[in-house]
Amino acid sequence: MWQQPIYDRTKADVSAGADKCYINAALLNRLEGNSAYLAELLGPKIQTKTWTPTDLLTRSEMERILQNIQTLRDAYHTLPGTPALPEAPSTLYSDINTMEQVQWSMYELWRRNAQRSYTGEICAGQTIGVI
Repeated sequence: MWQQPIYDRTKADVSAGADKCYINAALLNRLEGNSAYLAELLGPKIQTKTWTPTDLLTRSEMERILQNIQTLRDAYHTLPGTPALPEAPSTLYSDINTMEQVQWSMYELWRRNAQRSYTGEICAGQTIGVI
């Protein structure tokens, strides 16, 4: 199930110790879950993990999460203006914002496209069926 990403963290949030600025199981599970959800929609194969509060984030795990998002991005599109993914280890608040923004961009574009259905063709310069 899609989880609303958080990508509005600021330096002030970090300084204030805001909950949304911690890399914890909830954040990692949101990144992993949204990647898994997008993979189901878009088709590429990725490897995800379910995190527990006692798990430790390693560099290789962060690289895997980033690679999953890049694989999804390569399989589909992102909205114009979506930033490039950061490089590992990507634990800065701005890097996490970017990761979640890229996921949201793909989801939003898929959602918009899924709402449209093919209803015919537009004809340029022709009048059709006018009596």
